[in-house]
This record gives sequence, structure tokens and C-alpha cells, in this order.
Amino acid sequence: MIQTLTSRVLVFRVDDGKFCIHADWVEAIYPRKEITLHNLKGADGSTQQFLLHQGQPAWVVDLRQAFGLEEVLGTGERPAFAVVRSGSALLALRVDELTGVRELDLAERSPVTSAVVRDGGHPVGHLVEIDGELHILLEPNRILSNALHDAFDPLLEDALAFRDRQAKLQRLLPELRRQCTAAGLRTYARLTRRNGMTRAASAAKTVLHALETASGFNGGVTGSLGSDKLLRDLLALVTAQQSGFLRVETPHGTGSIVLDAGAIVDAEFGHDRGREALKELLAQREGHYSFDVASNRPATRRILDSPAWVLTEILEQLADERRVKHLREAR
Repeated sequence: MIQTLTSRVLVFRVDDGKFCIHADWVEAIYPRKEITLHNLKGADGSTQQFLLHQGQPAWVVDLRQAFGLEEVLGTGERPAFAVVRSGSALLALRVDELTGVRELDLAERSPVTSAVVRDGGHPVGHLVEIDGELHILLEPNRILSNALHDAFDPLLEDALAFRDRQAKLQRLLPELRRQCTAAGLRTYARLTRRNGMTRAASAAKTVLHALETASGFNGGVTGSLGSDKLLRDLLALVTAQQSGFLRVETPHGTGSIVLDAGAIVDAEFGHDRGREALKELLAQREGHYSFDVASNRPATRRILDSPAWVLTEILEQLADERRVKHLREAR
């Protein structure tokens, strides 16, 4: 009886290189568009990216970087990541194309040692034939050189601290949506700033400043667009638990923001309604506004989250849109 030694391997491509790795070492496959990459600064000023997989940091690695070809070939975006276990570390390998999982009969044709070697002369993998083409069967524990291990190890504590702050943010968000207080905004601004979410932190600080400097409602609210006075007046109406309509006149048309007992419940501007209309009104830089008190409850409530949180999210969205616009104009 002939004994066969088969193994399931994940087959993938990076540039023109064909690779595979034992499926038991693969923990997940992530399309690039579905994950968020985070950045850490090393002691030498270099930036290392990582993603979070099941609460654990996975270091983003391009095989060209791992094999010392980065200076020759450069780096580039790739459409997917294969998260693999490499000793005690997780690596998120950039891949161009995933062929699938194949059965590899190691007894039928013996693997040949790869010419690519790691520290101490150990090969990073072996050459195997799959579908008539040679692939490198990677040895996960030898993908990283000692130099890369030394670069990643000091960053682990920072990556875990980042993860813990992200977890705190996730626990904080439902509270902010329900009742966004000054204390909650301070915590949000601090956590987002430390995790590199600069636009989120800036938006929270802007709303927090407007909340703390908003003057009380004195029976009349009017002003011009183009400054943060609209934000302060809105929060003053919120704090005074006013009900009514903030009418906005702009060169692009008229709009309104509806308040009900201090809650921003709806907005209209052109064809937009709800949050989108509120965002467009806050983006206007020409025109004026005034507030009309109303006693009747509004018929429609398209905005349900707490006012300060809605405003924080919208300011962050506007900052993102301005950044994208500037990038496009710079090309």
C-alpha cells in the first residue's frame, strides 16, 4: 500500500510570483476595501501598518519587503490580505490574487529547497508544482527576517494600546448617540486623537468648544453663515430645550433645521432631508439664518441621535469631503 502525504495549501500570487502556504497557518482573508489599516511610528521614524484581526494586531507585510526587495521594486496597494500565524505574531500578507485552496501531494513530488534563504541560511520555503507551475511553499516562521522581528517587537505594546482604545471607543459610541455630554466628547476627542483619527478629534473639539461657549437663548437667534456662530446658536437652542425652526437663506436656496424640545429632529435643504440636509446647511458659507419658536410637535423625526453627536459626525464628514476634494484638485 502506497502511503500518500497530502496537505491543503492556500495558493496566491504577488506580482508575477506564485506562492502557497499551508492552510492551517491561515487565519483569515480580508479584501482591502473591507478593512481599516492603522499606522504606528517606529523609533527610527518609519511607519508600520497593521490591521486588527479578532482583537489582535496583524503586521502588514509585503513579501518584497520581507525578502529585501523593497528598495528595488518599491511597494504598492494590493486588493487583499492573507492573515497568517508566524510564531507568536500575526502577519497580514499583501496579495494580488487568491487562486484558492488546493490539495498538495508532497510524496508524489518532493519539494525543492528555495534559493531564498533567511538568517542562518534557512530557506523561506520550498518549490512545489501546482497545476504545472512552480510555486514557493512558504515557511511562515521564516517569512520575517531577524531585522524585521526586531523592528516589530517594540511596536507590539503600542498596537495593543491602540486596540484597547478602539474597544473603549466602541463602548462609548452608543452612549454618545443616546446622550452626548461635554465629558463624553472630551473622552472621544482624547481617544481618537491618540489613535490618529485627527479629523474625528478635531470635529469633537469644535463641537465641545461651541457647546461650552454657546450663549443662552434670549428669545431671538439670528446670524450670518460662514463662521461657527451657527453651530454655537444651534447648541444654545439645544441647551435651552427649544422647539421651532431655524430658517436658513443661502444663494443656493432656503432650508430649515427642526428642533423639538432641544433635539435636532429633521432638516430640509433642496431635495435633501434629514442628516444630509443638515450637513449641506452646515457646509454653506454665504447667507443668514433666524429662529422661529413653534409649539407644535414636528410630524417627522428623521434624525434620532443626540444633537451634539450628530453635529460631531457631520463636521467629521465635511472635513473628510474637503480632504478628498483637495487631493483631487492637487492631481
